[in-house]
Amino acid sequence: MSHPSAAGEPIEVLLAHAYFKAYDAHPLAHMCPQPPLQPAGLAAWLAQEAGAVVSQWDSTFRVGTDSFEIAVSQIAPRIVWVYTHPTTRDRAVTMLAAARRSGAAVLAGGPDAGLRPALYLRAGADAVVPGSGEAASLALVTALRGTAYRPNESLLKATGGIYYLDAYGTVRRSSGEVPPVDIELLPRPTRAPVDTRIHLQRWADMGRSPGLSLRSAWGCPFPCGYCTNSVFGRPYRRRSPSAVVDEMEELVYAYDLDRLIFDDETFLTDSLWLQEFAGELSRRGLRIAFEASAHPAHLDPSVLPLLRDVGLDHIDLHAASGSASLLSALDLSYSPADIYRAAGALRDAGIDVGLQVLVGLPGEQRADLDASIEMVRVVEPDGVEVTRVDPGSPALFRKDWERVVAGPLAELARPVASPPPAALDAAVTWMRSFGRSRSSSGGDALRKMAGQVGRPLLRALVRGLPG
Repeated sequence: MSHPSAAGEPIEVLLAHAYFKAYDAHPLAHMCPQPPLQPAGLAAWLAQEAGAVVSQWDSTFRVGTDSFEIAVSQIAPRIVWVYTHPTTRDRAVTMLAAARRSGAAVLAGGPDAGLRPALYLRAGADAVVPGSGEAASLALVTALRGTAYRPNESLLKATGGIYYLDAYGTVRRSSGEVPPVDIELLPRPTRAPVDTRIHLQRWADMGRSPGLSLRSAWGCPFPCGYCTNSVFGRPYRRRSPSAVVDEMEELVYAYDLDRLIFDDETFLTDSLWLQEFAGELSRRGLRIAFEASAHPAHLDPSVLPLLRDVGLDHIDLHAASGSASLLSALDLSYSPADIYRAAGALRDAGIDVGLQVLVGLPGEQRADLDASIEMVRVVEPDGVEVTRVDPGSPALFRKDWERVVAGPLAELARPVASPPPAALDAAVTWMRSFGRSRSSSGGDALRKMAGQVGRPLLRALVRGLPG
C-alpha cells in the first residue's frame, strides 16, 4: 500500500477491501485469495479520469480491523471507499465506522452494499455505490471536491444511481440511472508492486503456486434463480481478446508468476471470442498457464484443445449439487448431467477439472447430499471448492443467501429436515480431501495421500450418521 505520493501530494481517495485471511475458516490447501479487482480497477479509473491521487489498502494479510484505523489516521485521505461482500460484512462495517471517525467522506461499494444499502449507510457510509460503480464514483469524487469533501443531501441527491440517507434517516436512491462505462475505456487495475509481490511471496512460502487474477469480462450472461448477479452484475461486458492478452503478457513479464487466474464468473462463454483469444496468444508465441471457471451447460468442447495449447490447464465447474431435483427447485440453470458432460469434455481435452460445490442448501435431504458425494466420487476432481451453507449466514460468494432463505425460493424448498450438522461437516471434509493436484508442493502431495487414505472412513461416517 502506498502512502502519500512521492511528490508529497496528500491521498485523495483510499480504496480498501475487508477480506482478512486471519478470519477465514477455509483451509489454505483449497484457496489462494486475491485482492478483489473492483477497487483496483476503480483506483485506475479515478486516477485516469479525475486525476485523483489514490492509494489502496490490502487487508488480506493484516492482523485485524484495528490496523485499518491506524492506516486511515496516518494517511488522512479525503475520501475512503470500502469494497463490501457478504463474506466480509462484519469487518467492512467496522472499517466504515473507523473511516467515519477519521473525518473522511465515506463511500461503500461492492455487491453486499448494493444489496443492503441501509446497513452500510447506518454503519457510517455517506453514500452506497451499487454495481461496478465507475461512473457514480467518478461523479462523487469530482462533486466532493467542490464541498471541501463534506457530503450534503443536495450533493448526494444530484449524483445519479447512488443510495444515501435523507435528513430524516430514510434511505433514498438518487434519480437517474448511470449507464455502464464502455469497457474499452476502462484502464487496467492498479496493482501496487509492493503489495503484489507480498501476495506472491506469501503463497510461495506456503507451498502454493504464485498467481494473479485478472478479468476478461464484467457481468454474467446466464440467468440462475439462485443468483442475484450481485457480484458480477448486469449487463455482460467483455474486453477484446487483444486487450486481455496485452494484460496477460504485461503481468508475466512484470512478476515472477506460475499462472494467471481469470476472475470471470464464467470464462468459457462465446466460442468465437475464445477462438480469437487463443489465436492471439498463439500469434504472439505465448503459452501462459492459466485457470478459469465455467458454467457446465454452456461449454463448447471444440474450443478446449485450442485453449489447452495456449495454457489453459484447470477449469472450476459450477456444481452446486449432484441432485437434479434440488438444482431444479433452486432454479439453477444446469443439471448434474451437464456437470458430468462438461467434466468429461475437459478431461478429454487434457484440462484439469475442479468443482464448486455447496453443502447444506435449503431443502437438501440425505439423498441430495449423497448425490453430491457421488458426483464428486465419479468426477474425481483435481480440486473441490466446497462451501458449507448455513441459514442466516452471509457466507456465500457469488450468491445471496437471504434471497433463498427469506425469499420466494425458500417457499419452493421442500419442508423437510436437513441432514444433521455432523453429516454436513463430514461431507465437506470428505470433499475437500481431494485437494488441488496441480500444485507441485510436497505439502500438497502429503495432503492428497492423506485424503486418499481417509476418504473411505469419512464417507462411512456421512452414511452412518442419523438424519
